[in-house]
Amino acid sequence: MDFFTKFKLFYKKNKDRPWGRFLVFLKNFCYKHKYLFPFLFFKQDLSVAREFFSNLPGFSKAGNYLEEGKKKGLFRQKFSSGHSGDFDCMILYALVRAIKPDVVVETGVASGRSSWIILEAMDENKKGRLYSIDLPKYYSGKIPASYLTREGKEELCGFVPEGKQPGWLVPEYLRSRWTLILGESRKELPGLIGKFDKIDIFYHDSEHSYENMKFEFEAAWPKIPLAGFLLSDDIGWNNAFKEFLVKNKHKFDCAYRNFGIILK
Repeated sequence: MDFFTKFKLFYKKNKDRPWGRFLVFLKNFCYKHKYLFPFLFFKQDLSVAREFFSNLPGFSKAGNYLEEGKKKGLFRQKFSSGHSGDFDCMILYALVRAIKPDVVVETGVASGRSSWIILEAMDENKKGRLYSIDLPKYYSGKIPASYLTREGKEELCGFVPEGKQPGWLVPEYLRSRWTLILGESRKELPGLIGKFDKIDIFYHDSEHSYENMKFEFEAAWPKIPLAGFLLSDDIGWNNAFKEFLVKNKHKFDCAYRNFGIILK
């Protein structure tokens, strides 16, 4: 039983006691600032990722790629603020290794952790190309400031440290399979996807407004073939992902820790 499973049981049993308010505070603080405690979440994330692939039709063996990525040290958070989480990277790496895509499109790059993970998997596959769109926002100091979005969510004012470029985490040896496009996804995405007959995996992690997420999902979906995937970070920020699931026929969907997965 991992740490958070034990904590949840303890929390449910004791939250109504006089000192239960401290437990509520501790629970909310840990989840809000989970990037500060990656060692607590890692085992749980890995366990859920394994369960996801075991339940995904035709992907029972994809869990082997999770072990491969773990051995390579790809899933531990140790970089800058605002990058993709460990669970996101687990799914991205194992999924790319499993389906061996020709084309992957992502919106939102920041430091480039997700880009690096995808490209690392493509390098192992010896095939595939990643196309990334990013409108970079820079910050100075150790930690970027934050603000409240229209949806009332706390968002960072910047994602790329001053002096760095978007995708600075991506090693040079992986960049031959990477096309980075700077600009707003609403302007750049239609022209990009229009170049392809199909997109094997689409991954949203740019601006998380309802309008932008809805736009990206609807723009990418027609290009995703049967057995292709649409992935999205921060699906809990608004109802765009939930509404999209209801309106569009698909084989399988899953959500965990604000990360959504749709198999077409």
